[in-house]
Amino acid sequence: MDLAGPGSLHWRHAGDNRVLMLLVRVGLLQLMHPGLGAGVKDHSDFFGEPWERIIRSVPQIQGVTFDWPDARRTAEQITAYHLDIKGTDEQGRRYHALDPETYFWAHLTIFDTMIRAIELFDHRLSDDEKAQLYAETLAGYRLYGVSDRFAPDDWAGYQRYLDRMCREGLEVTPVAKGLLAFVEQPPERFPLVPAPLYRLVKRPFGKFLWWVNRGTLHPAILMRIGATWTERDERRLRIFARIVHLLWPLVPYRLRYSPRSRAAMKRVAGAG
Repeated sequence: MDLAGPGSLHWRHAGDNRVLMLLVRVGLLQLMHPGLGAGVKDHSDFFGEPWERIIRSVPQIQGVTFDWPDARRTAEQITAYHLDIKGTDEQGRRYHALDPETYFWAHLTIFDTMIRAIELFDHRLSDDEKAQLYAETLAGYRLYGVSDRFAPDDWAGYQRYLDRMCREGLEVTPVAKGLLAFVEQPPERFPLVPAPLYRLVKRPFGKFLWWVNRGTLHPAILMRIGATWTERDERRLRIFARIVHLLWPLVPYRLRYSPRSRAAMKRVAGAG
């Protein structure tokens, strides 16, 4: 499949800011991967700025969709940032950020979280939409120039791969433990919320945000981190998601979509 551009499902959904409500999920799934967790621990100030890494990455990753038709350049820049992220973890296992399985998992966590956000806050995807979205994300992944030998060929394969990774490939790494600790003791700042407001709401906001994210996790992940999810939780999450769905069209356009996606829409509309 050609790179997803204007008119693709990625252009419709990848810039939707509702996915930001599930950033904790992205962080946890990435940090539970042994190679990713070790790289973050050794090559970033995770405990000093736990959210900044993810938030800095989001616009550039969105650029692999919205910088069309020059997205390959954006993807190659992202790959170049990871050349020197390598080492040995606490168990003596060697890691490199550009290991194909590690890199694909990082990509897949973002894609899978977008899928969860669509189905939670927007609409239930049809089989055709799922197949198209996966084909589009696979085309985007290949722009990075990293081997795709671990990438399943289709949606069904992706689901099997995701299930296997959640059951067998992930673990509670030191940085994953750190992220889970933030549920009880949130970081002193959160870049998306003004500091005075954040100081007032950080505890209830953090617990609520974690609750929303917890409801999107694979059962094997919940078991591994010692978390629970009840039928009552599920009913309440569906009610919250429905409220977000109904109120979202009332939110100003500039708040509903990311700056990268809005700039792309404007650029394409002007060219057209």
